[in-house]
Amino acid sequence: MRTLFGSVGQLEAAMSFHRDRHSVLAGNLANLDTPGYQPLDLARTVPDPSEVRPLFQTDGHHLQPASLEPKITPILDNSNSGASGDGNGVNLELEMAKIAANRVRYTTATELVSRRLALIRYGATDGGG
Repeated sequence: MRTLFGSVGQLEAAMSFHRDRHSVLAGNLANLDTPGYQPLDLARTVPDPSEVRPLFQTDGHHLQPASLEPKITPILDNSNSGASGDGNGVNLELEMAKIAANRVRYTTATELVSRRLALIRYGATDGGG
């Protein structure tokens, strides 16, 4: 049962990441004509497990140990090396493709959360409606 709820939390984190990434990518499009603007993106970095000391909960009242959750960091997106004459580095087609791919990932996570919660609801009601 723990993994059932844990996966919902992981999917919720994925949905939050893709929501935040959509905002950043939309900001790139909003600055399409801003001279000197360089596009941004978000990256998820996972801590190296060898650098994290294992912590154990010895009492139910103790706080849970820190997890290896990915950290979200804004990065300068240099994927488009051919900036326009005014120094703007936003490529409309590239940004639209990123938004479309991000939308697909968000929609997939949403569908998985919906199915997982339906499974939990089914189990909680003993299969009744």
